[in-house]
Amino acid sequence: MTTREEIAARLDDFAYQKKHFGGFMMNKRAKSSHALWTSTTDRGVTELSILTTRDYGDSNVYDVAAFRLDGPVPADVAAQLVPAAGHLADGANLRAHGYVYSEIEPWDGGGTSWISKKPEFRNLSRVDEGLYVIPIQRLTGDGEPHWLAWVRANGTLNIAIVYNP
Repeated sequence: MTTREEIAARLDDFAYQKKHFGGFMMNKRAKSSHALWTSTTDRGVTELSILTTRDYGDSNVYDVAAFRLDGPVPADVAAQLVPAAGHLADGANLRAHGYVYSEIEPWDGGGTSWISKKPEFRNLSRVDEGLYVIPIQRLTGDGEPHWLAWVRANGTLNIAIVYNP
């Protein structure tokens, strides 16, 4: 099984990031993600805890997931979040509001993406306890997301899903 440390070491390599985050606008996403990753030491890889999943049968699968920067979300904490995440997934209609996180970018949208207009996910988070909740639209053909890369730069937490470590 791949470890956090192995994935973090791979993210140092631009070719690896290009494989995962490139292919759009002449690899602009990979370039910006690699620059952000390599410009700080306050970074890492952590595990996602899938709280709830919705499959609408249209080749898209949506999850609400939680993560902590310093390790896995404790099982009892995840269990506490599951009912609220399920309710939120149904109320927010993940099909209309899923988010891919296919580059390293602000975890809450940074005021530029749809999640910045959906405070319910931020409100389900317990940021003061280091617990974050995000909605995910899985990339077509990829399995359940398990790993998340994070970087803290200029006071902002940035994240990306690492689908194929």
